[in-house]
Amino acid sequence: MADKSVDMQATDQFAMSANFEEQSSTNNDLQDYATVQDADGDVAGGCEDAGSNKRNEYTSVYGYCGTDIVTDFGTFLTTCGEVQDSKAVTEIQVVFRLDAYPEVTVTGHNHDNNAHTALDDADLSGVIPASTGGIGCPDIWANADGDSDPTNVTVRFSLEHVDANDSDNEHWVGANKNFRVDVTAEYIGTPSLTTTNWKVDSSQATDSNSEFDGTTVAAHRFYARN
Repeated sequence: MADKSVDMQATDQFAMSANFEEQSSTNNDLQDYATVQDADGDVAGGCEDAGSNKRNEYTSVYGYCGTDIVTDFGTFLTTCGEVQDSKAVTEIQVVFRLDAYPEVTVTGHNHDNNAHTALDDADLSGVIPASTGGIGCPDIWANADGDSDPTNVTVRFSLEHVDANDSDNEHWVGANKNFRVDVTAEYIGTPSLTTTNWKVDSSQATDSNSEFDGTTVAAHRFYARN
């Protein structure tokens, strides 16, 4: 029997630049339902609506194969939170590792009714150093200690997105606020970091008799909208 026609190809759901290679994606088609129960606690016949608040939630994972991820992100960072390829971007996560190319995950959504076309945004392009690309980890913060270096870095760009529905429980209006960046950086050794304008959430030191000393720093920062 011949193979069936089933696609095996990742989808670029956000129209990223050519240096972002699609790895996987999800498109979750959602809607809400309301019911009425009868005296026995079961859903009464005919008492379930046809569905409302129809929307889609999207996630795409990319591998970055370029030399300047900030430039290649373009408006995804300079106007973070804006609609991209008909989808409102609500989160971008970038993971840097010593032994792998950067992995990028983009999350967004939109609605069937009154779909988002333009939203408030913020310029978050200054977080990752210019000319960052290939394998390895960038220095998000200046480090005065020459005996330490980052080994894993995760940068998360996010925002608070608020939606409201109309009298038919269909999307009516949405807005973005509280643009935030979270960074978690693992170091070999003990760094001496300059984290001006950042709030350091935690700084954990580790040591053992089988591995070199290490430090993990987590910090966040809010940015004003454009």
